[in-house]
Amino acid sequence: MSRLQIDMPDHRIKALEQLMEDCGLATKKDVVNNALTLFQWAVDEKKHGNAIASLDRQKDVYRELQMPALNAVRVIGSTAKYKSAG
Repeated sequence: MSRLQIDMPDHRIKALEQLMEDCGLATKKDVVNNALTLFQWAVDEKKHGNAIASLDRQKDVYRELQMPALNAVRVIGSTAKYKSAG
């Protein structure tokens, strides 16, 4: 097992602690593990040409996540499954 130590500004630590409270997580490690799971899923989806988005079911509209790290992910294969709305 390896150890990871990071320095973060106080406002990011407060945000992390708020996530712990919102999600009922006991440790900062739990937040990081959940964040890595979500990020890995998002990267895998982008590799397959899928958009990462939130859907407003009542209005039937979606808003695609804009995140530089995800924008850098290369799609596997020759074409994406969707065209960007923006």
